[in-house]
Amino acid sequence: MASRFKLVSALSLLLLLLDFCRGSNVGVDYGMDADNLPSPDQVAQLVRNHNIQYLRIYNYRPEVLKAFSNTGIELMVGVPNADLSQFQSQPYVDSWLRTSILPYYPATKITHITVGVEVTNYPDNTANLVVPAMRNVVSALKSANLQGKIKVSTPLSFGVLSKSFPPSEGAFNSGYENVLRLLLDFLEENQSPFMVNLYPIYAIGASSLDAVLFKSPSTIFVDQHTGLSYKNIFDAQLDAVFYAIANRNFRTTRNTFDAQPDTVHFTLANTNSRINDIIVTETGWPTHGSRPPHASTHNAKTYNYGASLDSVDDYANIDNAQTYNTNLISHVMGGSGTPAMPGANLDVYIFSLFNENLKQGPEIERNFGLFDPEMRSVYNLNFPGKGTGKSWCIASSQASNSALQNALDWACGQGKADCSAIQPGQRCFQPDTLVSHASFAFNNYYQKNGATDDACSFGGTGIKVSTDPRLPKLQPVGRLPLLQLSRFF
Repeated sequence: MASRFKLVSALSLLLLLLDFCRGSNVGVDYGMDADNLPSPDQVAQLVRNHNIQYLRIYNYRPEVLKAFSNTGIELMVGVPNADLSQFQSQPYVDSWLRTSILPYYPATKITHITVGVEVTNYPDNTANLVVPAMRNVVSALKSANLQGKIKVSTPLSFGVLSKSFPPSEGAFNSGYENVLRLLLDFLEENQSPFMVNLYPIYAIGASSLDAVLFKSPSTIFVDQHTGLSYKNIFDAQLDAVFYAIANRNFRTTRNTFDAQPDTVHFTLANTNSRINDIIVTETGWPTHGSRPPHASTHNAKTYNYGASLDSVDDYANIDNAQTYNTNLISHVMGGSGTPAMPGANLDVYIFSLFNENLKQGPEIERNFGLFDPEMRSVYNLNFPGKGTGKSWCIASSQASNSALQNALDWACGQGKADCSAIQPGQRCFQPDTLVSHASFAFNNYYQKNGATDDACSFGGTGIKVSTDPRLPKLQPVGRLPLLQLSRFF
């Protein structure tokens, strides 16, 4: 009991450093490994038509950057692994920024540059090149007075973890320690997000389909160290990453429960570092495909060695893909966060915009798309505020206290909004006002129920807004030296 209190107390201090209530976002990955895709101009219109506000691309093609100018869509631009050797040269990176990025910025709303992708999965020296390349990109951004406006990071596979169950024992693979320590130092110095790709589908075999699809009606397990209850695998995987960062220990362990093996575990507790956010840069579900037993896989995913590799393909269908992504959006936009990060802002990118017929690997890898090459929806998927732009539901400051209290009670009760984050002591309890708490509950219900007008009624006490209210928001607490946290472990 005492050790559980110490662990929760230490994590509570870490959580206080992060603005977890600023709002969650769902974007889409725009891969281009195909010879039959529509033009970037057509894609830009498609994305706008479906109210996709955030997009990640894996390159910096000028025709793509130009197509998204003046659209308001936030773009995450990628530097391929093949370019990392050239990015070891500062003059080269300076020139690259001047010719490949600055001509399109700020008309094209570039918010992140990702340098490399899942570098720990590549042979040779690829992983050792990524941090020097990232430092050169930051230096170039500084010269252009863009540091802080464009964040720099690198997406990692969930396979960097050697242990992910229970989540509080999340650990990084010791084999990646040298690279990851340098990476974490870089992220802390530049207040950049930690990026990771999560694919709960590959946990099937070690857990139930309902748990993977966000359909479990009850708790699937309780973390014995924290007492936190889990109802879906996505939260468990994300919290494992969170605890790995928070604990900063390295180990080489493979647990048969682990949804994806070889997890990374090390913490901020002993390093005085500060990671501002965790962004899930890829997650998704295939609609079709077959894969021979023990086939090599797309390096964005690391399979569960404890499960039958054949079994994954049995679940690759349209119904499951629609269910997973629909429930994912509802979960993320609901604002409940995860058990270890209640009320956390979750930034998640769904893989992928299109089916890509040239993608390497088994057939299943070519069938993650939300759209076919003719821009027809593979299945219906509604993004927040579709048709009117992203929207939120907040409480009216003109409503009477009694009306607001009744609406709040209904939202947290019969309406089944997740109000755990606004309980005393939780991340979004402050500011402790009825309007603030009602706004959180109203928006949670609103996002979970399709962001429709009816979902923001609340007897006339709810108001739809198109500007992010970011309510409630943690009060600034300053930067605490995380070295102090080591005494809790």
